[in-house]
Amino acid sequence: MKRLAAAAAIALIPASWSHAQTLDEAHAAYLEAWAAAPLAARKAVFVTGPAAGYGLQEERETNAFKPGEPIYIYLEPVGYGFQAAEGVNTFGLTVGLRILTPSEQELFAQEGFLDLTTKSAAQPTEFFGNVTLNLSGLTAGDYVLELMLDDVASDETATVSMPITVAE
Repeated sequence: MKRLAAAAAIALIPASWSHAQTLDEAHAAYLEAWAAAPLAARKAVFVTGPAAGYGLQEERETNAFKPGEPIYIYLEPVGYGFQAAEGVNTFGLTVGLRILTPSEQELFAQEGFLDLTTKSAAQPTEFFGNVTLNLSGLTAGDYVLELMLDDVASDETATVSMPITVAE
């Protein structure tokens, strides 16, 4: 009986290798498509506070904020690049901010106020950022927040526009 079980287990090994090879090939094709894709945000949402991890955000029900209330944004970028050096991949974003009126008049701009750069031996495509904005001085009204995303591993950029209302 033990010989039969051992023979069955040995017969399964090549199949598991072929599945692993197929998964490796699929992953390589995915990374190739990733590298060809432009930088973008798969998700950019207002949240109740910083997320504890990837996909662990608690979305806020509204885009209305009280004057001086912190604004939390959960961000999932896609299409970012990787800089490889000595077996380590550096990747991530710097984030800038513009505040606009609904008619696109610029009220404020700051480049690179947040650095979301990290390192990994792999090339992870599940990456998130917590953005916290403290915008004191905005009076009641409607505004557009523009997050300007700059890929640290390439010259790719993307912009995320998020309307907000400041209400008493």
